[in-house]
Amino acid sequence: MTMTPPFSNSSILSLSLLILLCLSPNTSNKNHAMTSKHTSASILTQAFTYEPEGRDPASIEKIRALHNQDSIPLTIENFDELTSGKLVFLKFFAPYCPHCNSMAKAWNELASYYHSQNEPDMEQNNENTENNVLIGSIDCTDSPKGKELCARFKIIGLPTLLYGDASFGGVYLEEYAGDKDFQSLKSFAIENLVPSCGPWDLNACSPDSREELQSYMSLSYSTLDSRIKLMESRLDEIETNFRNEFDTMQKNYDEQLTEKEMKVLRAKENIKLIKEVLAAKS
Repeated sequence: MTMTPPFSNSSILSLSLLILLCLSPNTSNKNHAMTSKHTSASILTQAFTYEPEGRDPASIEKIRALHNQDSIPLTIENFDELTSGKLVFLKFFAPYCPHCNSMAKAWNELASYYHSQNEPDMEQNNENTENNVLIGSIDCTDSPKGKELCARFKIIGLPTLLYGDASFGGVYLEEYAGDKDFQSLKSFAIENLVPSCGPWDLNACSPDSREELQSYMSLSYSTLDSRIKLMESRLDEIETNFRNEFDTMQKNYDEQLTEKEMKVLRAKENIKLIKEVLAAKS
């Protein structure tokens, strides 16, 4: 894949001219100073004429504003505070990413939808209304605040969408792999951004599940680690037994298939022979 350089040759040349202009001796001539000022601004504007949208300073802030129009902008500084106790749907993006920008409208529509859902209905008693869903955006090029948050979640490809319960710093978040139009995002969010049983929310558990979770939570780290290893060994055993059973079934299938084909062949030969006898008698 061809990588787009941060600046084109023309941009570097224009920037060089700008530097030379800025370093030139000052003059007492006011008109000359004003002319130099306008010339500097012109060169600075032209320096990025051939840069892709999202890489030049003039468009980066505009694109960031588009992405954060309705969703909540998150950084390493405000993430834990704003997402504490919430179900989240997060978009990690970069202003120069075409796929990120193409889904910006759908993402804003999703955020707007949840804003409307979280608004209290003044005609009803909504003292218990919970704004429990947060739709957020993180700019991975915003250094250092956005970059550090993207590094925390080990973001590689863009856009990346994560969803789930943001408790414990978001360690339980999962990656969304569906379509990125509004209806797909909305349907997925409605189905999945709901309280789920776990250490972060025992109230969402059935009595049996809560009792089981509490029994695990009372164990030490070493005991829990031993339980995990034991269960993983059982999983390996289940997989091995399944493969052995499958191989046995496959062998039986192959043998019976061969036997069937031999019987069919003999039957066809007999039919052919009988037809030839009938033809000879006539």
